[in-house]
Amino acid sequence: MAKSSADDEELRRACEAAIEGTKQKIVLSIRVAKSRGIWGKSGKLGRHMAKPRVLALSMKSKGQRTKAFLRVMKYSTGGVLEPAKLYKLKHLSKVEVITNDPSGCTFTLGFDNLRSQSVAPPQWTMRNIDDRNRLLLCIMNICKDVLGRLPKVVGIDVVEMALWAKENTPSVPTQRSQQDGQPVETTVTESDLKVTVEKELVSQAEEEDMEALLGTYVMGIGEAEAFSERLKRELLALEAANVHAILESEPLVDEVCSSVFGS
Repeated sequence: MAKSSADDEELRRACEAAIEGTKQKIVLSIRVAKSRGIWGKSGKLGRHMAKPRVLALSMKSKGQRTKAFLRVMKYSTGGVLEPAKLYKLKHLSKVEVITNDPSGCTFTLGFDNLRSQSVAPPQWTMRNIDDRNRLLLCIMNICKDVLGRLPKVVGIDVVEMALWAKENTPSVPTQRSQQDGQPVETTVTESDLKVTVEKELVSQAEEEDMEALLGTYVMGIGEAEAFSERLKRELLALEAANVHAILESEPLVDEVCSSVFGS
């Protein structure tokens, strides 16, 4: 997986500085482009419409309660990150990938507590699919593990994302530790930050069942003709069996009719 801005420690520290005093902990921060969704015929977003932003997921614990937030950060004229918008993830009701973007890197987040539901939500465009999956999986796992619910997902293959997560477990560099007097670089995954990015949205048993089911039906072009011939033979055999059953029952039908009319 290509290096992501989610692994940028400088960006994370800038986000933490921007929310200093809130007692919130940054779980994930990543660069995005914000737009209102005006796409050209070429399938590219107009550059004059896109604005650089940083999306940061943060959490705050108080006793046994944990609150989760999505923060939108923007750059001031001096190039310093500052808070621009705050959403509570408990109100996240919908995650939808925009079909107008052929890359699949653009999505919207719908919140059910916004005052004006008639205004289209902003669209967020990631650098690549890896960044998109990483952010959305992080959001969905927070919703599932911390809030106990999942938002509606539209335009995303959840199983495909779960498989992607198994192959792309991101790590976040942390402070250096001392071992035998020498500094050693240690890493933790985002699951150690109470967000299980790799956690399966589909259980292992369910995944194996789906693979077995798909294996029954998915076939190559060369196998299609053989399957067609087999189906024809089975249909002919079934038809012959039905005809044979009808012929076998004919004497019984005649006997019943004779009994009825004879009486």
